[in-house]
Amino acid sequence: MLPAQFADWEPYAATWCLATEHARREQRMHSTQAQLEQFYKAVKPRLDEAIQYLNDFPLDDMPQRERNLLNLALSLVEISVAVELFFNPWPLDAYPWQEFSVAY
Repeated sequence: MLPAQFADWEPYAATWCLATEHARREQRMHSTQAQLEQFYKAVKPRLDEAIQYLNDFPLDDMPQRERNLLNLALSLVEISVAVELFFNPWPLDAYPWQEFSVAY
């Protein structure tokens, strides 16, 4: 599903190569904190490398493997707040996540 340079991320591809913000948020909320942290620790150290690689492709006409890599990187952004700040998929004393919706 991913470019060869990022084959070590294949175990995460089926779960995290999600095309929409809504799908990424849903996956985050239905994952355990341990699953989020495992994904984060595997991908975060090479995120800059992935971004630099993707810079060589046009956003509007990106091959599927590269599009999957972009979506996986966007999933990392989606879950980073849960790992870095909340230590939970959603803040414990916040408005219920199910009540939020993506407006665009």
